[in-house]
Amino acid sequence: MNIGRTIKELRQKRGLTQEEFSEALRVSVQTVSRWENGVNAPDLSMLPQLALYFGVTADYLLGLERNDTMAKLLKTTEVFELASKQEAEEMVLKFKGEKFPVLKDYRITSHGDTVILEVVKEFNSELDRMRFEGP
Repeated sequence: MNIGRTIKELRQKRGLTQEEFSEALRVSVQTVSRWENGVNAPDLSMLPQLALYFGVTADYLLGLERNDTMAKLLKTTEVFELASKQEAEEMVLKFKGEKFPVLKDYRITSHGDTVILEVVKEFNSELDRMRFEGP
């Protein structure tokens, strides 16, 4: 397992300097350098942020699987049965306020006394632009 080498490869594939990468994760450049040179490894609490940032799994970062053969969840369509249009609209506002997954589309329809809300969410949308809070 060489997580530092994996982080360096993923960072370089994105064309990022250590400084740009460290700013995105809100860690020091020295921290990134130490990771990449194998002096130390990221704290366990950083693994989810790193995985999300690069669009890989924590297992991939740890060298436990090959990412190019993994199935990835890219998009979901969810259907909700609600009591009112207002309730559906409130739910849409909640989804719009979430950073991840990203709400891409929705439709509200009525069938008798029932309101149906269909939402489409994407999981890999705009991950490159997200900033992560440090622990």
